[in-house]
Amino acid sequence: MFYWLIKGLAWPIVRLYLRFRRSDKERVPRKGPCIVVANHSSYLDAICLGSACPRKLHFLISIDIYRMLGLRWLYFLMGTIPLRTDGADTRAMKTALDVLRRGGAIGVFPEGQRMRDGRLGEGKIGVAFLAARSGAPVVPAAIIGAYDAMPVGALVPRPRPVRVAFGDPLEYPEKGRVAGREDLLAFANHVMQAIADLGAPAPRSAGKDPGAPREKGERS
Repeated sequence: MFYWLIKGLAWPIVRLYLRFRRSDKERVPRKGPCIVVANHSSYLDAICLGSACPRKLHFLISIDIYRMLGLRWLYFLMGTIPLRTDGADTRAMKTALDVLRRGGAIGVFPEGQRMRDGRLGEGKIGVAFLAARSGAPVVPAAIIGAYDAMPVGALVPRPRPVRVAFGDPLEYPEKGRVAGREDLLAFANHVMQAIADLGAPAPRSAGKDPGAPREKGERS
């Protein structure tokens, strides 16, 4: 109930101040496990993606953010999952898999941290691992305009239009099997391409793997 209360309070703010719009939300499965993924360039991203998604999302967030400014209680009540970013976090992955096995939805920013220039970065294999182990579909989403409203370093969002577009769910091939790193990376790249196809700002280096520069020490 706390999640839906916060979402209800946030909706009119983003709707009016950010002229917020969403498209194709029906592509998010109404029930059953799913993983919703999006590009990450602003602190507004979780608010916008959560507002746009018709389901409750259990966001995977950096443990540094989880502990920041005494807001741990808020993140706990919102059902977020703290994630260590200095290596494989088996505990966080197990928690996320438990949510998926119960038919819940996970929210992930696969780049792992905000992109300093607002353009799409390289996706990590965590999303592919969750999809392979759980069999849950991955729903790509593009957040467009959040960087203009609140780029890295900004303290207050500006009144800029923001839109979230959802894509068709992606299924991991050969679900349930133990996948190698190359297979996981290939699927992670497939997911990032789907986000790009929905309108997320492309990397400046066309024809190369996504890899926008990141803010030093920054986490999602």
